Amino acid sequence: MRTPGDETERQRCLSLRWEHRRHWRALGQALGVNETGAAIVLDLASTGAGEWVSYSRAARHYAAPGRYRNALYTFRRVPPQMDHLDAEGLILHDRRAPGARGWQSAAQATPQLRETVAEIVGGDWTLRKPGEVILLRDKCGNLVDYRDSRNTRRMRREIEKINEAIRGAGLDPSIAAPVSRIFNRSMSRNGRIYAMGASWQNMKAEARRNLTIGGEKVVELDYRNLHPAILYAEAGAPLPADCYAIDPWPRKLVKVAVLTLINASTIHKARHSIAHSAPMAELVELGGQEALRRADALIRDIKRAHHPIAGAFHSDAGARLMLVDAEMAVTVMHLMLAQGVVVLPVHDSFLVQASQADRLEDAMLEAAHEMGLYAMEVAAK
Repeated sequence: MRTPGDETERQRCLSLRWEHRRHWRALGQALGVNETGAAIVLDLASTGAGEWVSYSRAARHYAAPGRYRNALYTFRRVPPQMDHLDAEGLILHDRRAPGARGWQSAAQATPQLRETVAEIVGGDWTLRKPGEVILLRDKCGNLVDYRDSRNTRRMRREIEKINEAIRGAGLDPSIAAPVSRIFNRSMSRNGRIYAMGASWQNMKAEARRNLTIGGEKVVELDYRNLHPAILYAEAGAPLPADCYAIDPWPRKLVKVAVLTLINASTIHKARHSIAHSAPMAELVELGGQEALRRADALIRDIKRAHHPIAGAFHSDAGARLMLVDAEMAVTVMHLMLAQGVVVLPVHDSFLVQASQADRLEDAMLEAAHEMGLYAMEVAAK
């Protein structure tokens, strides 16, 4: 049914993000679903046309520490409800065997399902409050438990306040989602804000420009040279006017290479990634010795141009820097909420109503200055 190589197909993971209880009885009577099924059909019906929602038919997928468990999202509930919707002809269903390689099973709402849900729900789409918004994953991406601390409790309160504002922002159901902070391996790595389900974050930048908050078009403001700027501030060195302008290399390739060097854990991984990057393909054929040779030359030029911060390259610094930019993002959002303005985070950029762009710029610069980043600049994306 689906062709993995067909880039026109969109797919996202199942997310039981909608408050379903007020509609559960009516959905059950109309569609024969249980409580999990009611949550599933709301998620399916809120997706864009032609969008597939993936889910797992493997029991191990649903195993998680207690703090992350959702009584509706279990192996005994999700696959049987999908099978029921399939049997009733309410979804397009691409069912995969448990353990099969490649894509997971996936479903897509039929017009009939969308119409039935629309009749029952009308405009009453309310995001449910997530059970846990501070997530910790191991090196394989699996959720793991952690001991609560003053810091985790503080972060949880901050994110819950942001989610409360997002719930009341009047977002289109196809992109509305609560957010969480996701850490990797420890509470000192990453911690960026991620939307839980289909959202403004997994849209292309061009499409985001057409979004509205409270009926008003948005603009997206971005920190320029964010991670290099943090490293230069830590080194006590002046920030170059453009961190990605190194002759004779194309700027797009330099940007990819600089960010790769900051995030890679070894120089060999950085070299391989740069040599196989899309901007490199515009210069030479990927995968050959010439691409590797050019990657080596570019790395030497970058280290020469950025010698004050070269010690941070291929040292896995990116995970630590993401923690810094995540704290800045929380500060920005709370500064704006104090003024009654909701902004939507896209990691190191933010969406806001066009009329509030100046306020957002001031908040972003204030958050940067609190971190000692006085050379930081903000620009429209």
